[in-house]
Amino acid sequence: MTVKSVPPAVPPAPTPLHPPRRHRSKLLILVGVVLSAMCAAGTVAVFRSASDTIAAVGVAAPVRFGEVVTELALREVEVHPTAGLDPVPWDDRAEIVGKPATSDLVVGNLVTRSQVEGPLLPVVGQQLVGVPFKAGQMPGDAPTTRSPVLLVSAEADSWQPVRATVLRVGTPDASGIRVVDVVVPAADGPRLAAKAAASAVVLIMLPMGAG
Repeated sequence: MTVKSVPPAVPPAPTPLHPPRRHRSKLLILVGVVLSAMCAAGTVAVFRSASDTIAAVGVAAPVRFGEVVTELALREVEVHPTAGLDPVPWDDRAEIVGKPATSDLVVGNLVTRSQVEGPLLPVVGQQLVGVPFKAGQMPGDAPTTRSPVLLVSAEADSWQPVRATVLRVGTPDASGIRVVDVVVPAADGPRLAAKAAASAVVLIMLPMGAG
């Protein structure tokens, strides 16, 4: 009896697997495009803002009201043009050198034309009076140039208060007395000077703009 051998069964070839197709959302693609555009615009804006500066005149050394502005008191600074800001271009600094300051120039600040082109005090109809003050006759924080103040009598009398504008504030002497130069109407100058000579004046600071 003849026995036929049966060849072993061959397993079927594996079916190739394909990764599932990813369907990108059109909305996500659109969001990505918008974000890319915003980032690009922001980069351009930052670059422009960094380069859109001008060379202006800054204060390198303090200049008090009435003092002449010198070249050494100025320095070059880079600033961004801003509405309402009127800095003097660095190339135009010769226009302000040699002019008296019409307000205090403070180190670190910009110089504007109004600080060198305003009227010097006193003008016609005004008088300049130096008034000495002892401790207790004026606030602890000394007024600054252009500050409006009210000067009243330190004595019990009928002397009428005088409105004034501070021109400059001196440093205290050895006895603690500080002289403040004030500009007053011409009609008030003589009587204020008489009171000042007797050290009988008290200074009251007023809000800026009170005049």
